[in-house]
Amino acid sequence: MIKLLAIDLDGTLLNLEKQVNEHDIDAIQQALNTGVELAIATGRMDHEIKEVLKLLKQENNGHRVSQNGAFVYDKDDKFIHANTFSQEHIQDIFAAAVTNDVIPSVSTETDTYVIEKTANVREMEKRLFYSVHATPDLKEQLGKSIHPSKISIHGANERLQQLQKTINSSFSNELDSFISDPHCLDLMPKNISKGAALKQLISLLGIQPEEVACMGDSFNDVSMFELTPHSFAMEEAPPEVKEKTSHVVSGVDEAIAHLFEKGLL
Repeated sequence: MIKLLAIDLDGTLLNLEKQVNEHDIDAIQQALNTGVELAIATGRMDHEIKEVLKLLKQENNGHRVSQNGAFVYDKDDKFIHANTFSQEHIQDIFAAAVTNDVIPSVSTETDTYVIEKTANVREMEKRLFYSVHATPDLKEQLGKSIHPSKISIHGANERLQQLQKTINSSFSNELDSFISDPHCLDLMPKNISKGAALKQLISLLGIQPEEVACMGDSFNDVSMFELTPHSFAMEEAPPEVKEKTSHVVSGVDEAIAHLFEKGLL
């Protein structure tokens, strides 16, 4: 039986207007009525997860895995895990992310910073639940007043793939990288992932991997898919992501319906 639903946000549960489909809200509530627990696992900030839990009408009733696993809290708001980049390499890593054709941003647990708040940055902000900070001397502040848990690079997908290869070759011992969105490359401290965070959470909850169902749509969800035989990729996911999952569905509601049909909920 499934005891935990681990659900991604963007492209899975959350649309571009920062809204959740009513069918998904109802399906999640139906699942929770059976006693299953809910975890939101996302590249977004922890305080954004709290906003989505309000949309789900599950405020204070969801475990939280934010920034691709950099921060983990249980549903009672108990701190479980946190990780940030080491001071030694962070400025060099950020410098590699700064080119004319992309927008790099830096996140701590509570805030996101950019060098300059351009028109593209303001457009990007529309997808967030908060405003970012313009910090002209951002590179110099890294490892000093700003301790990053994630660096995101925003731009054209082809360019992001090129940058990913370049950065990985230079900093393979310091970071892991994920294309978390067609136009976003996330750089994370080494060995930080949604899957690793979920392992910690289920260990504390006394749950086995086969008692978890995961739902996502991008490369940063693959580590979750590899954890359990009950994995669901959205049909809009890249082919390489869908190859890593056990099921492809149109939405969260269809995934939950499948679990009910199989007697797993």
